[in-house]
Amino acid sequence: MSMDSMKDISLECSATAQELRISVEGRLTAENTPGVQGKIMTLVEDAKPSQVTVDAAALKYISSSGLRLLLLLKKKCPALQMINVSRDIEETLRLTGFDKLLTVRRALREISVAGCPCIGRGQNGEVYRLNRDTIVKLFAADKITAKAAEEERKRAQAAFLLGVPTAISYETVCVGKRVGLIFELVEAKSLREIILEEPTRLEELIPRCAALAKNIHSLTPAPGSLPAMTEIYHGRLDALADLFTPAELDLLHRMTDSLPPRAAFLHGDFHQGNIMVQGEELLLIDMADAAVGHPFYDIMGTYMLGVRLAKTLPPQMLKEIGGWEAPTVYKAWEIFCGEYFRSTIPPEELDAMLAAYSELRYLTFLKIFNLTEEFRRAEAERVKKTFLPQVDGYIRRFGGWLQKNL
Repeated sequence: MSMDSMKDISLECSATAQELRISVEGRLTAENTPGVQGKIMTLVEDAKPSQVTVDAAALKYISSSGLRLLLLLKKKCPALQMINVSRDIEETLRLTGFDKLLTVRRALREISVAGCPCIGRGQNGEVYRLNRDTIVKLFAADKITAKAAEEERKRAQAAFLLGVPTAISYETVCVGKRVGLIFELVEAKSLREIILEEPTRLEELIPRCAALAKNIHSLTPAPGSLPAMTEIYHGRLDALADLFTPAELDLLHRMTDSLPPRAAFLHGDFHQGNIMVQGEELLLIDMADAAVGHPFYDIMGTYMLGVRLAKTLPPQMLKEIGGWEAPTVYKAWEIFCGEYFRSTIPPEELDAMLAAYSELRYLTFLKIFNLTEEFRRAEAERVKKTFLPQVDGYIRRFGGWLQKNL
């Protein structure tokens, strides 16, 4: 790490094998830019980084000379990004078009949740009501980075603009070292809560959930606005390299590729906890896994978090995780399938497909859920004995059928 001070500005630099990080404090003016340029270009030549990150948290002003330095730096290292950019500097970059030339990440606005009621808790953090119109979804410090939170905000925004009934996503913020997302406050209860309070509404609400699923699956996101679910699965499977051999992972990758390509909007986590009932309208929350792909990804996810867990978990654990008892889960699934598929698929064939592919879905969550290493390894051994020997047969049996019929 090195530190240099010049008139009105100071630099603190550190380098790894991949990244050169430059923290800038002060004003980058016409007078001091030549000295800054000489220092930075020497570091780039010596380190030959694959990425340069300029931390602008303490940068107060940037002149046209400073912008030309960014152009030169961009030519030397195309993977250039500026982080912790103030609103004033961001506005300068936007007005000059530099936000189109390099990755710019604005500094997060600091907020407080002192005195705000906590209205929800989950695996990754809490939800606080900020005022009558907004809430903040506050992530645990060790769970979600600012980059990941901003990605979720962008996915929620893309879904909203596409016409998916969901809350407005406003801003990525911070509370101390924790990152949060500010959303519109939705005055609603989850489907999970509604059915627990009024079980007789199951036959009214589940067909509407199936209609909601079919509606969002009819939407086609703009190219590049959302990631491909296939690639998300491949990435999550690659993360299991410590549990499976390359040959075993290749088998799972091939099963993923057996799902036909589609360009449908996918919620990614379509279940009773993420479906909100607001009067006569159903809304979806939690767009962290929103993506593009074949609708079967959403359906097998719903099956995994419902029927599969009902078949495998003890009754009390099932209720703690999903909120519903097994008879309610089975009844809801029966109604949902009847409405979504409209008898186009023999029930026994659909159940066999979902049982097979939901195991694949389950595996992609082994490194996401809060599970012990002992449990992960035990599950990996179970899969090796009971599931992997069947995968080739599943691909032959269902791959072509999915291509033609779904």
